[in-house]
Amino acid sequence: MRLQSFMPQQMLDQKRRRMKIEEDDWNHIENAKAAKALSDAGVKVNNGAHGQIQGMGVHWEMWMMVQGGMSPMAALKASTINGAEYLGMGDDLGSIEEGKLADIVILGKDPLKNIQNSDSVEMVMINGRLYDATTMNEVVTGNTKRRPLWWEN
Repeated sequence: MRLQSFMPQQMLDQKRRRMKIEEDDWNHIENAKAAKALSDAGVKVNNGAHGQIQGMGVHWEMWMMVQGGMSPMAALKASTINGAEYLGMGDDLGSIEEGKLADIVILGKDPLKNIQNSDSVEMVMINGRLYDATTMNEVVTGNTKRRPLWWEN
């Protein structure tokens, strides 16, 4: 898991679900069905991952939305433009358009074919600088190496 490169194992272990989960402890699909029903009724649904493992929460929430019946495109919009519009910032961010601010990810696989491809991140662009997602070293736009993280020796 790529996340293990950027977060100490001890912290990851504290955030993950129990190894043995009760059979009826999977209410996320019912929540996702409710979100889809709201979306079908015209409510703009937003991705609100919180408390999950950083870097994965947004992906898990999109996957959940699709499990609940949303299309992959609807899940992607709930994670991008819908939130920007909710915050009153839809003219500035939330989609890739000329004149908008855009930190973006470049995926190796198409999330419209399978939403779980959302985690096939190969590169990340932040403030116009491009980084390799496996190392977070700058590429193409420069050659800055990622500084060691606090737990790395």
